[in-house]
Amino acid sequence: MKVIAVIILFSFSFIFCHAQDAEFPKGEFIMHMRLHNGMVTNFKGTAPDVYVGGLQIIPQYTLVQNKLRGGIVAGAFFTTKKVNALIGPTLSFKIKTLNAGIFGSGGNVHLSAEHLWGTQKQRLFGGGIHLDLANKLVISFMLHRDYKLNNWWLQNGIAFRLSKVKQPKPI
Repeated sequence: MKVIAVIILFSFSFIFCHAQDAEFPKGEFIMHMRLHNGMVTNFKGTAPDVYVGGLQIIPQYTLVQNKLRGGIVAGAFFTTKKVNALIGPTLSFKIKTLNAGIFGSGGNVHLSAEHLWGTQKQRLFGGGIHLDLANKLVISFMLHRDYKLNNWWLQNGIAFRLSKVKQPKPI
């Protein structure tokens, strides 16, 4: 019963939250913390697929108002019984704003492109599609190609906004 009450309250918080009218506003700094997991595979079946999971911090700054953000991805991940780190640049391109009627914007859908370098010779290039809900929660599906170690990383993730939402100035 408590779980159902929490889910209902969480749902209402998304409906009645003060969402920004303009996604990717000019000069905005945003930072997310993403928890991700998935697998590393070569799609050939010659080796077993390996689990990968980790935590990333993603600070970004709006480069083109309402369209493009750029930033850095930095984090740690666990795979093959080792903890490693990744870092690299990222770009996010907004493709759709999710309108919430009188509440303004309910979120957006955006694509990302990343190039990441790992501590164990990983060289990942790829990206994903992200569903940003109420500018607070991001659900992600990502695909990266490790061109150095010749395999693919398929991952999903959930990110939470760490930075504060700028409150509009009263008129």
